[in-house]
Amino acid sequence: MNATHATRITLLGKERRELKRIVRAHTSEQRMVLRARIVLLAAAGLNNCQIADELGCDVKTVRKWRDRFAELRLEGLWDSHRDGRPPKFTTTHRHDVFAALVGPPPPPYARWTIDLLANHLVEQGIVPSIGRETVSHWLRTADVKPHRVRYWLTSRDPNFEAKKNRIIDLYLRPPGDGIVISIDEKTSIQALERVRPELPSKPHRYRRIDFGYKRHGVMNLLAAFTVHTGRVVGECIDKNDSATFIRFVRQLMRDNPKGKLYLVLDNGTTHRSRQTKAFFAKHPRLVPVFTPTHASWLNQIEIWFSLLSRQALRNVNFTSRLALKARILLYIDRYNQSASPFAWTSKGKPLARLNSDINGTRKRVTRRRRSSLRGSRTANRCQEPKARIPVGSK
Repeated sequence: MNATHATRITLLGKERRELKRIVRAHTSEQRMVLRARIVLLAAAGLNNCQIADELGCDVKTVRKWRDRFAELRLEGLWDSHRDGRPPKFTTTHRHDVFAALVGPPPPPYARWTIDLLANHLVEQGIVPSIGRETVSHWLRTADVKPHRVRYWLTSRDPNFEAKKNRIIDLYLRPPGDGIVISIDEKTSIQALERVRPELPSKPHRYRRIDFGYKRHGVMNLLAAFTVHTGRVVGECIDKNDSATFIRFVRQLMRDNPKGKLYLVLDNGTTHRSRQTKAFFAKHPRLVPVFTPTHASWLNQIEIWFSLLSRQALRNVNFTSRLALKARILLYIDRYNQSASPFAWTSKGKPLARLNSDINGTRKRVTRRRRSSLRGSRTANRCQEPKARIPVGSK
């Protein structure tokens, strides 16, 4: 077939878009880029000789991929399957690799590696020899990544649904006889002083912080977040025990002399100790509402702790514990000047908040959901509650 009788190419819209994507993508194989450009130029009306001159390739190459596309369309741009030499390894050998992966590696190794798998097959007499590239190819084709680890945690609380729905109902339907307060401790906040002063950012250079540091001790923060106003009350404490927690709750009672206090609490020892339970029983105004086990994401004070860490504590130089305490208390004061509630909706998105930062700039702050139960719904924090969150499946 000569240039005047070249196969005519007419592209569909989706085919043209895919070919252009291949040409533009930096990760495309160069042979695929060449084939896609051949087809695009052929569709533009150029003959084989013109395309060969344009792309600097042989006319036979242009003719081959032009005809292959005309016959098989996009599938024709891929290389045809070649049998090659007879396979050296069978399907059984591949299964032996995957069977070894589901079990522990031989001691003293903590995890499987490609070299360890290859040696395991040889030492067990499964194959006389095997290269690491072969094992790596088997893992890639099966999309198995033994070096990747993801933690997971499932709450075994038998009353998970009831406790979760109780807390969400308090968030979405404020009680008429009191207020809802989320309380928790943020312990072991380190006061770190860098050995050398930090270097400010410049064009084409990030702000640089010295790796070495001096320790000046730690600080514990006991804080309460008023759910439907957004205001925060916090106190830096030296000892995290039941007496300190009770004293803090007494202060909340003095600050809110009327109505009940619905306290959203986790299952920490200071919240469930015998002394604390006796204090709750003595004061019927206090209504403790405990989160399910391993479900701290239901407590809104945890979200505020995340804001505190990211906006006020991270990458900051503290010369003493007093300096750390002063910054925490200053952040609480500035935060309360523009505080707003975190309203929950049923959109199923991670918790997010639209609020002004310390400088008054509107800023979106997000927090990843740490789900304690597969299928549980989380909520989105915006300005107004939209609808009640449906009960998630356990």
